[in-house]
Amino acid sequence: MSKNLISIYKDIISNHNLEESIPELFNIAAEKYNTYGTVRLALYYYTGYEMYWDENWTGQPDKYIKIINNIISDAILQVRSKEELEKHVKQIDEIRKSITGRMEMLTLFVDLFEIYEYALNRVEYRFEEMDQINEDEELAKEVLRYIFDVEDNMMINERIKEVIGQLPVRITKQKYFDYISDSLYGLNGASEDILETYIYIIRSCAMLDLSSDIKEAYPVLWDKKEQLERLDFKNITKNQYDEATSLVQEAVVFMETESSAYYNLIELVNELYTVLLCTPYIGQASENHNEHGEAALHIIKSINNAFTKDKQEEPTSDILDSFGIIEGLQEDMEYDIISLEDILFHIDKNHRTIVDSLGKGERLHALLYSKNLHSSSLFIELDSKESEELIDRERLGKEINKLVKELEDRFQSLDRVIVRAIMANTMSKMPVFFNSHTEVMEYVLYSLNKCTDIAEKYASMEIIESMIE
Repeated sequence: MSKNLISIYKDIISNHNLEESIPELFNIAAEKYNTYGTVRLALYYYTGYEMYWDENWTGQPDKYIKIINNIISDAILQVRSKEELEKHVKQIDEIRKSITGRMEMLTLFVDLFEIYEYALNRVEYRFEEMDQINEDEELAKEVLRYIFDVEDNMMINERIKEVIGQLPVRITKQKYFDYISDSLYGLNGASEDILETYIYIIRSCAMLDLSSDIKEAYPVLWDKKEQLERLDFKNITKNQYDEATSLVQEAVVFMETESSAYYNLIELVNELYTVLLCTPYIGQASENHNEHGEAALHIIKSINNAFTKDKQEEPTSDILDSFGIIEGLQEDMEYDIISLEDILFHIDKNHRTIVDSLGKGERLHALLYSKNLHSSSLFIELDSKESEELIDRERLGKEINKLVKELEDRFQSLDRVIVRAIMANTMSKMPVFFNSHTEVMEYVLYSLNKCTDIAEKYASMEIIESMIE
């Protein structure tokens, strides 16, 4: 961090000389975010160009990259007025929301196919040879050794959840609903955001949010889902098993390709969004006019031109030279970016009145968006505010009744093996509900003792043993 930025940082934290320090900080922040965004845009743009050809993007990813190419050509590689840039900001915001929506749909499908993969795995050894399986007590001891063979409590809890997600599920539905209720009541006094996130995870893992919108967005995946829903796992044949396994594998390959494209696109969009937001607020002596900025813009321009051609081209020597110039700059700037996040949060929380009196509210808004665009969550909601409302037991009771009712209704239409798969999937996402080593041992033994399906028990232990190794 430069001495100037350190001095301004200290002034603002100590509430000293704010009317001069805050505008100066905003100027520095706009420059930093603009340079940081431009360099990262160059890196992600080149990666996206290679992925576009290597993975043969089609459908929505292809449409998105074409729009992004047009925005880069029109707004980044040419000088535009603030009004023109604002139009592109709205456009990129719409694209970002659309990409986020598509990714949320894919996440629901990922959970769905994981459940069917779990179920198919449990019947695999009806058609395959099995080795001799140990007695339940020996298996349970092996599992317990794995769980408690570390001293870190967080690691122990993660291992417990991993094991619960793979052990045969033989608890009653009522016991399962009790676990759901207890996990939610454990959020008493937590914030609204935490409750919403937890319920979203449980609903996704339980296939409760599959809608017509998802069907329209991904008809191929929806068709595979419907084929799988027609399976009778109790009487499944070898041919049906093989066909269903191939179907799940095809879906997984498609989802991996699609998700990979959207991760690159959201990275591109976040950096492009940042540059568009900050460009109106950078001075004539912008950092983008230095060697690093010029090199990044050269890469961006070259890739933009390459996208207009019908075949992939190898990078030219001057592009490689430009990469050499910006190499390491991203890492060098990260400390400054982290420091800016801290001070911008402080200004937003404590000095809004001064910011508004200086007429800098719009600039702060752009910088706060830039801060959020570089958070740990690529798909963060830019306008999200942490809720200060705390949840009480009455509210939790209503949410529990609603969720349990939906689960009960959903279970009625599903094969028993799929119901157990959902139970395992959701229980592995709950906070650990055991209070002692003994309770863990009792649950593991109960699961193994009550599972009379040798093929299912064998498959479960095979997966757990692969985790232990």
